Order: sequence, then structure tokens, then C-alpha cells
Amino acid sequence: MKLKKPFKIKKGDEEIEVKELKIDPEKFTASVVIKAEKEFLMTGGIFPSGAMEDSRAFMLCAASKMLGYRTEDLEDNLSGADFMNLTNVMKGLFGGTALENLIQNLLGNQQ
Repeated sequence: MKLKKPFKIKKGDEEIEVKELKIDPEKFTASVVIKAEKEFLMTGGIFPSGAMEDSRAFMLCAASKMLGYRTEDLEDNLSGADFMNLTNVMKGLFGGTALENLIQNLLGNQQ
């Protein structure tokens, strides 16, 4: 998805400009979910009983694992609109968004 507000982050020894985030469903693995759960819980994430997938903070943790960015970099730099779009796409991978909304988010925002 193309970002409405690109940002720069430090990755390794260089600073890169992030203009889009490519969520590849093939990279949505058990490891992504487990690492995201661990990070979310270790950083004080709170969610209603049995509803971790409803937390946008958890969705951001999972997206960061898939994209190869630090969660803090996404949290500190994404605009509100881009954050909402990204977490909606992630919710679709968890089954929390209707298929047509997921397709629209994946295809519509890449133009």
C-alpha cells in the first residue's frame, strides 16, 4: 500500500525513505504471529480476553514482523490514516475484515 505520508527511518547504517508498505500474504507465518504476540505482551499490550486480534497495536506488531521494520519505527512514523489502512489489511489476514475490504485494501492502495 502506498503511504499517504512517506517517512524516513534508520535501517542498519543507512537512512531509508519508506514510501509504501508491501504486505505479502505469503509472509504471514506462524513465526510472525508468535513473535508479534511476544512483543505485544512484553511491551504491556492490553486486550479483552480472547481478542488480541482486535488490538491495532498487536496488528502493528505483526505487520512490523512481516515487513522487517521495528514496531517503534512504524508506530512513530505512520500517519493516522496509513496506520488505520495497514492494520485493516492485517486484520484481513487474521480473518477480521470482509474479503472484499481486504482485496480493496491490498489492490486499491497500491495504485
